[in-house]
Amino acid sequence: MVTRPVLQRRAGQPIAMRGEIGIRDDGNFRPLVAHNTTHIDMPLHFLEHTPDLEMVLNNPAYRINLPMRARVLDLSTWPEAGCFYRQNGVRYCETRVDRDATLLRKKLQQYDALVLLTGFGAVMRQGSDHFHTDVDGFYHLPYVTVEVAQRVAAAGLSLLAIDCTTVECQTQGQPLRMTDDVHPVLLAMSRPVFILEGVAGDRIAAQAGFMPTEGVLEVIPRRTNPAGAEAAHARVFLSFYRGPDNRQRMERLLEMVTPEYLYG
Repeated sequence: MVTRPVLQRRAGQPIAMRGEIGIRDDGNFRPLVAHNTTHIDMPLHFLEHTPDLEMVLNNPAYRINLPMRARVLDLSTWPEAGCFYRQNGVRYCETRVDRDATLLRKKLQQYDALVLLTGFGAVMRQGSDHFHTDVDGFYHLPYVTVEVAQRVAAAGLSLLAIDCTTVECQTQGQPLRMTDDVHPVLLAMSRPVFILEGVAGDRIAAQAGFMPTEGVLEVIPRRTNPAGAEAAHARVFLSFYRGPDNRQRMERLLEMVTPEYLYG
């Protein structure tokens, strides 16, 4: 496996991405970056001389290495019709509504993570071969506004998750252009708000019979080649209980699965 830069940081281009080059069964190269599928962004993704994956892993200063209290916000059922878009038969919330986010800060301070589910996970599950732009080149991806990111950061959260490939807004179709505003707001904090992108979440309600509003979130990053890694593929688990005692049982679960002795 060969590791090399894929996207270099430069003036007007703050993003840096590293890729790994593997070999397919037919002998041809297989490029892969850590921003495919479900992944967690490190501060180094947007900011020079900031923590990479190696610096973050197994460091007790970063809450993401331990189970987190998570607020789950299901935007796919919001009533504002103008916020929604339909892709391949899937209706999902395309934008965040700022006026509703003004209520978030105090409510979020009791949590470690915020999970935003827009319904777009069902579109991602269909695969990129079935996902196309409109005539103007826009993908109509869900995104997070700067104002919402600022409120999340002010609440002292450790992680923001979304069921989309990015938290940024698309500004141009041809050629493709995205904002680079939200990542720095979250990742530049003295205690970074890590960004988990590409979570699905569209099967939770169908499998559980309801959509939880809170749970215990565990993020398990891929640990291969961590030095210099600006992101990592991740396995993500959300645990919750049925019934009105979910909060009490969730707190007991946190006590059981958070090993105080892990770091010696």
